[in-house]
Amino acid sequence: MEKQVAKVFVKINQVWQKGTAVSEDGQTFNVKTNDNQVFKAEKGSKYLEFQKFPAQQFAVGDAKERLEGAYVSFDKLPENIQDAIIQGREHLHASSYINEGKMKESVKMVQMLYNSTSGSKLDVQIRRNEPVKLEQAKAYNHQFSKEEFERMVKDGETISFTGSSMTGETFTKLAYYEPKLNDIRTKSALTANTYFYGQQLTKQQADAINKGLEPEITIDTKKGKKTYMVSYSPRAEKFVTKSVEQSKMNKLEVKNAITVGGQKKRKKLNQGMSV
Repeated sequence: MEKQVAKVFVKINQVWQKGTAVSEDGQTFNVKTNDNQVFKAEKGSKYLEFQKFPAQQFAVGDAKERLEGAYVSFDKLPENIQDAIIQGREHLHASSYINEGKMKESVKMVQMLYNSTSGSKLDVQIRRNEPVKLEQAKAYNHQFSKEEFERMVKDGETISFTGSSMTGETFTKLAYYEPKLNDIRTKSALTANTYFYGQQLTKQQADAINKGLEPEITIDTKKGKKTYMVSYSPRAEKFVTKSVEQSKMNKLEVKNAITVGGQKKRKKLNQGMSV
């Protein structure tokens, strides 16, 4: 009888990581982590957790530990919010507290993120009381220009910018205005280490998508090669795809609508002139 392989999360040396597990007898599991560590673990261990659903990116235990550090109780959150957090999605958390005899509100955006070298972390951003001003719009030692600021705040665009660390290391980041926070929010940019449907992006593809373009990317599938027009949503941290055929059809429909609309307008104008 073929043994079933289950996807799991395990906590080794204080870090949660992904792996797979095969049951020996229903109580003991042979576990293999994604970095090829192999060991046995007992069912019910607080260091072994089975994946709840395919979209889950982080262990529940990992999320609990991280959120506690931000004074948010994971167990008190509704189940749909818990599921969103362990998928790595943003959650705007509002709570009240007492300060100098007065009730005050705290609003913050929390999101689980993953770094290939340091493991998971919780990103926390506090809402500003007033909308951010141009002179306050800074991130990673980068002062946003007036043009960048207006594109984000007025036009709702995502922009690509170059940030730097205290040691002088430079890197590309994505930024957009988040009205719920009255502030600029930054996310990691795509790189040549980013995978799209199991295929690594080229540097040219990553750069183009970071700039808001939609390059055509061809991937291999079981049904043969498929080509998509690819963009990226930093808010959701996921790719947005369109088939090339559908995109061309949409552009043709828009073009025809503009042409027809223009003809109608000219006809009305001519009718008005002949009266």
